[in-house]
Amino acid sequence: MTSRNRAIVLLIIQCLLVSSIAAKYLYERATRPRVWARVAQYDPQLPMRGRYLALLAMVDVCGLQQYTLPGRPVPPAPGRPVQPEVRSYQVRLGARDGKLVAEDASDRLPRGDFEWIALNEGTPCNRAPVSPSIDYFVPENAKSPFPLKPGQELWAEVTVPPSGPPRAIQLALSDNGSWRLLKFD
Repeated sequence: MTSRNRAIVLLIIQCLLVSSIAAKYLYERATRPRVWARVAQYDPQLPMRGRYLALLAMVDVCGLQQYTLPGRPVPPAPGRPVQPEVRSYQVRLGARDGKLVAEDASDRLPRGDFEWIALNEGTPCNRAPVSPSIDYFVPENAKSPFPLKPGQELWAEVTVPPSGPPRAIQLALSDNGSWRLLKFD
């Protein structure tokens, strides 16, 4: 086999791999539930940045069991402030009644098909940020809606896959009860 033929075979294999991932995402978008979820945008502090928004989905964990991390708490060092208490939750995301909901996953084996929620003191349990984040890619010349004005909330329509974080489809701004879809043209 010549080097040209090997290059063509490698190109075909790479195209098949990428196409299989795209087909999986299209299939999930067509068959899995789609819901609107409140999100918060943050700066991920990564060295390699692109034109995307890093979003944290917000869910209600008020009725869920708190997950205790193994190990014991470390006492604060002299001269350092006392760290606020962090409550952790092991959850699996789902869709119920048109909302993104967190279901208790503390009894699941640690296989990685669940998400984490960590709440500091003062963070309300009905707006708990889910980790890992959702990346929403925007065109290079798109105008950013940030910073948000007082009273505005950012929402994302997401596909809820069987495992892993939700996948954003589109964004909207809620401004005192009125909705406006964000167009990044």
